[in-house]
Amino acid sequence: MASWSELQAKFPEEVEKNPNWPDQKLTEELGKISKLRENRVVIFYASAFLQKKQENLDTLILREDINGFMNAIYEAGVGNGLTLILHTPGGDPHAVESIVDYLHAKFNYIEIIVPYLAMSGGAIVSLASNLVVLGKQSQLGPIDPQFSIGGKIHSARAIQEGFGRAKKDILEDIKLGHLWAPILQSMGPSLVVEAEKTLKYSEELVEKWLKERMFRDISDEKEREKKAKNIAKYFNAEDAEENGKIHVHGQRIGFQKLEELGVKVESLEKSQELQTAVLTAYHLMTLIFENGPSLKFIGSDKGKMWCKLEPLLPIPQPPPPL
Repeated sequence: MASWSELQAKFPEEVEKNPNWPDQKLTEELGKISKLRENRVVIFYASAFLQKKQENLDTLILREDINGFMNAIYEAGVGNGLTLILHTPGGDPHAVESIVDYLHAKFNYIEIIVPYLAMSGGAIVSLASNLVVLGKQSQLGPIDPQFSIGGKIHSARAIQEGFGRAKKDILEDIKLGHLWAPILQSMGPSLVVEAEKTLKYSEELVEKWLKERMFRDISDEKEREKKAKNIAKYFNAEDAEENGKIHVHGQRIGFQKLEELGVKVESLEKSQELQTAVLTAYHLMTLIFENGPSLKFIGSDKGKMWCKLEPLLPIPQPPPPL
């Protein structure tokens, strides 16, 4: 496997010789993954949320991303299933639902490979699959959606808990009202209600998809429902019957915890060839984001690529002559 530093050293030289080298090399690695995973369609959904400004909403999962998936799947043979490599901070739960429903309509079998991070909506997509593949460095996160407030991104759970904390403080000491007033004003009652609704909605989606996909081979309906409900509650930061509670939005949920929860999970280290191809693709992704204007891309093993680029800054014009 080429390490990140090795690829970084090689990157400028290869791009100078062939500007299309990054895309071609990435497609080559995705093709290797397809052969290693029963010739499934391979799609890499990647976001530059670690390389670009955190408040850039275009790095989130958005409704327009469905166009990238449609482009990647166009004319692809879907019979062997889908291997989706996922690197995302999450995003709009309605966009997540549209993407998952579309993928479910196209593929009877879907596995998710997480090279590093699949947070929030990315965790929802992962739990809507038949199998999740994680490395020792990989992690999912809580499924609470994210909202933009004043140009900054906040989790729905933080909004809900912040409002609850304010209510408690003010009831205990009315003098604290003036301290909470500007914060509550920025939230607004509609945002708090929307946060509560999306938290419930996300949990319902995860429970539904777990029953329909990952646990569909469990014949006992009550057992299937109990297992799906418990996992959905845990990922939604609620007290679950057997697995406790998540305490912070970015909390790491890794391979061991997923096994404890009963999620169908496979170790990326199980196959050295697969690990090599996946991590090489991941390192290439980081270099593409660091050395260019891409904010997000959806690429396939057939070389189909859809990109979201940073907007061009307007060129300052000289003042008119006097």
